[in-house]
Amino acid sequence: MSRRRFIFIEPSKVGSQHITLIEGYLRALIASAVLSRTFDLIFCAADSTAAALSAGTRAAIKHVSIPVMDPEKRRLIRKTCVESYVVIRYLLRMRRGDVLFVSCVLPTTLLFLEACNWLLRRRGFFVELHGEIEGLFDKSMQRPSSFGFWVLQWMRLRRRGSTLSLVVIDDFIKARLLAEFPGKLQESEIFVVHIPMLPWPAASALARPEPVPSACFIGYRTRLKGFDQFVQLSSLVPGVDFVAIGGGKVEHVTSSRSAPIGGSEGYMHAIAQCSVALFPYVAGYNCSLSAAAVDALSAGVYMLASDRACFVSLEQYFGAEILTICRSTADMAALLTDARWLEEKRGAQERRLERLKVSKYSLDAVRSSFEALMA
Repeated sequence: MSRRRFIFIEPSKVGSQHITLIEGYLRALIASAVLSRTFDLIFCAADSTAAALSAGTRAAIKHVSIPVMDPEKRRLIRKTCVESYVVIRYLLRMRRGDVLFVSCVLPTTLLFLEACNWLLRRRGFFVELHGEIEGLFDKSMQRPSSFGFWVLQWMRLRRRGSTLSLVVIDDFIKARLLAEFPGKLQESEIFVVHIPMLPWPAASALARPEPVPSACFIGYRTRLKGFDQFVQLSSLVPGVDFVAIGGGKVEHVTSSRSAPIGGSEGYMHAIAQCSVALFPYVAGYNCSLSAAAVDALSAGVYMLASDRACFVSLEQYFGAEILTICRSTADMAALLTDARWLEEKRGAQERRLERLKVSKYSLDAVRSSFEALMA
């Protein structure tokens, strides 16, 4: 009798895009005794995605190369066609007991897959939702030219009892979706498989930082993520080095010095050296989790954040040991001017990394979530 198959498809991203999530998920699946006893694990992704995985993960999986268009090229119709073709091809080949797990698709593809599975009624079919579902709550994102419009059409099409099951990366996302769309979704249709937050191995071994404390901004320097507020803070708080990390460089905002980042290791090293990480976001993240926040947590760096839903959820779970919610830029400035507070937070880095290892974001917890999904 043929073994069941766990088919993990990444039809949307290439290279190192989403690689932290993909690597963590695959490591959790590889560690699962349930999967190794019952399933064959097949990873379907672009060659560049497989190449970006760690050597140990690559050696433990069977990789099948599939066509994937780079999302940065923004060819929406062509990319939707390619993603849909790849997923439906495997959907049609599913055997009884197989699991088909799709880690990311465009909202246009999600809409098409929902309609398709109305006819096929395949069970064991899971699609993970990411930041595109923010468009369900933000009217400014619901124009036909934006992803928000298409994810809204998907929700309008969906009916309770759909055999296309959904996966989200945190509990607060599931709670929000169920509360907002009770006629479209039910509890049993949404699985939480937390985004793995794996402590960066080199973080606790770093030498102590320079005498001048530092505060970092991580990721894209956009208005909605509060980069303007970050720059404003740099002028309000003397004696703290404000560092913007991302886009391939480390930029010291006050002095205008910058240096290139050497790959993912250099990126994590730059974050881990900072005293605190700032997240003065002014919009979004009502139903998604910031990848930059995941990087800060993985580096063991203390966080100061605005009261967006994702940060409030993290504070409710971890408490003040990991982050503090600040209601204004002035609140952030007040903490950053306290030299003793900054030293205390920097000194607790290793303790925060240990806390991460036993959290719901740990590899063991993610493995257990996958086993519940497989059941």
